[in-house]
Parts: sequence; structure tokens; C-alpha cells
Amino acid sequence: MVGNHEDSPYFVFPDPVTGTEMLSGAAFLYFQQPLLLTIPPVVVTKDSYALLPLIKKRKPEWGAAFLYLHQCWRQQHDGARKILDTIAPLKGKSFKTIWLVYPANSDALERSGILATSGGLSLDLMANMVNPLTASGELIRHIMLEAFLELNGDVEALFKYCGELFIREPLPHLLVKGYFLRMPMLTQNPGMPVLLTNENLTEFLSTLPIEAVVETAEEIDNDVIAWELFRQILSPHLDPLNAKRAELIAELLESRTEEIERLRLKCLALADEVKQPGMLEKLPSQIEKFIKTRLEREIAELLQIDQRALEKFFNALFADEKTWLAILTFITGITANQIHLTTGAAIATLSSIGAKAFKTAADRRQKLKQSDYTLVYTIRRKA
Repeated sequence: MVGNHEDSPYFVFPDPVTGTEMLSGAAFLYFQQPLLLTIPPVVVTKDSYALLPLIKKRKPEWGAAFLYLHQCWRQQHDGARKILDTIAPLKGKSFKTIWLVYPANSDALERSGILATSGGLSLDLMANMVNPLTASGELIRHIMLEAFLELNGDVEALFKYCGELFIREPLPHLLVKGYFLRMPMLTQNPGMPVLLTNENLTEFLSTLPIEAVVETAEEIDNDVIAWELFRQILSPHLDPLNAKRAELIAELLESRTEEIERLRLKCLALADEVKQPGMLEKLPSQIEKFIKTRLEREIAELLQIDQRALEKFFNALFADEKTWLAILTFITGITANQIHLTTGAAIATLSSIGAKAFKTAADRRQKLKQSDYTLVYTIRRKA
């Protein structure tokens, strides 16, 4: 909900971070509290692994789909381990890993399907919005842990269950349901600012029957816009993340806290300026001059670079006109459409009432008014 969130950690949601493209190094400088990173689902029932040789031996029609899920799950774990090793110098102060417990049994899988379609979007459309690695990991957890336990550890019964599951629904629909198993994680972190790993979800969240009633919308606008500017300015210097850049970020956090704060506050001040209608019309052709004249000193002080190096920095920063145009389009969307308010209100509501209330409201063509708001930022680095 809206308020002083500077003392609250930031919940990276809904995906485990499995690659450098999913996380901008600038996040560790802009956000003043640790990022909470979830880990991929773990299967602790070792006996359920007997399912794999059965599938390979019997070669059922659905076997290829299951092996695809299993391969994606292993890929997810490998990616998460590599990124955590990369950013290890930042662990503790700048990020923490968390392992949340949430239901993934057969009833939970059905409820996740209800939630996914509660905004009126079909499972076919939703299939294009989910992260396949995350969805696969959740389905593997459902099958090899939760369903295995529901079937009293009977591998033959689990084999039969898989046949029924994969025949009943196409794999893309199952992936959507698997992905949405993670949504109840929000109920364990109500009011916590969310760093959204999957920007496609804004379309889903904006279709939910929520009417945002937020009095501090202007303050929210500025913070979200400031983050977009801050990330885009520092991204060429900090992204893509690697071990060397993680060390640099750790050094900046240790010795340049005042400079980081000055740049962050300057971006907040600029956010109020850039969202003015007259300025938004001019910025596409004047963005380089705008950033240089207002942020040159703060950037040079933070990165400790001389005038010559600063010129090279700006040349690299503005080389990709398409990315800056996308940022300005995003800012225009914030000020004109307020989609971030709808998204934040939807997440806040989902944190408290769950999927059934959404479905009931949608069926009755009613909107749930929501004055509480979860601050939502996008966390992926901009290519």
C-alpha cells in the first residue's frame, strides 16, 4: 500500500531470476532496501524420481511434454545458481534469497486456472504471457512433489495421473496454470513493493475487475518514472551483470552512498518535470540535451569520471534511440493511462482476497474498489 516504503524490502515477483536480462544492476543502487529473490521450486521427494525411467521405458504419448518440463526445470535451477554466484558480493546488504511455501496440489492448480482467466483473457492468450521456465518448474513441483504425496507415494499411480493430466489439457494451458500457482506468494508479503520480472503480466493485471482509488497518484508517478530514468542512465555502465560489475556495484554502495542518493533524488525531481505534457512532446528530439544539462554533475561524481570519459559515457548512453523512445513511451503511458495504478491495486487486492473474489466480481460485472496500493516497478534491464 502507499506510504513510506523505504524501510521495506522489495519483492522480486513472480519469477526466480535465472539470467542477467531479468535484472538490471541499477536496481541495487536505486532501491534502498534489499531485493528479495525467490528460488526455483525444489522437489524433496526423491522416490518420485522413479517416474523418469518409467517414462523413458514406456514412451507414453505425453512423455515428450513431461521431459520438456523437466529439462526446463533443470535449466531454471542452473540459471538461478549462475546469477546468484554472479551477484554474490551483494548478498545480505543488497539482496536476500527466500523460499516461500504455497499450495501446488490439484485443487491449487485448478484455482490458478480460475485466477488466470478471471480478467476475461483466455488461456490461449495467457500462454503468451508466462515465463516457460518458471511455469515448467511449478508443474514439475506439482507432479513430483504435491501429486506424488496426494497419491501416497505410488509411482504407478503418478504415471497414470500424468497421462490423465496431459491428455485433459494442452501443454500451453497447463503452463499457464502452473505459472499462476506462484500468485499466492503475494499473500505472504502484503504491502511490500513489487519488482515485476514479467512485464507481460501488466496486461493481465489491468483486466482484473479493480477500480484504483489512490490519493497519492502523483507521488507514485514520480517514483516509477524516476526509477526508469535512473535505470536507463546507469544501465550501460552496470549491465549486463557479471562478476566484475557486481564488484563495482558493491564498491559504489560502500563508498559512494551520498553520490547515489544525489542522483536518485535528482531523477525524482526530473520525473516531475518530464511528465508535463509540454515536455513530453519535446523530449523525443531533446532527450540527450535534457539529461546532459540536468544530470551531468551527478553522473560524473558517482562514476568518478573526467570530462572526456563523461562524453564517451553519454555517446554510449544515447546511441540506442529506440530504447529511449520506448522509455518515453512508457512514461507517457504512466501519465496518460495510469496502468501502473491499476496494476498496483490489483496486486494489493490479490494479496488480500485471492482468486475467487476476482472471479465473483467478474461474473457479476462488478469492480472491487481498492484504495490500498502496492508500488510496482519493472525490474528487467532494458536491452
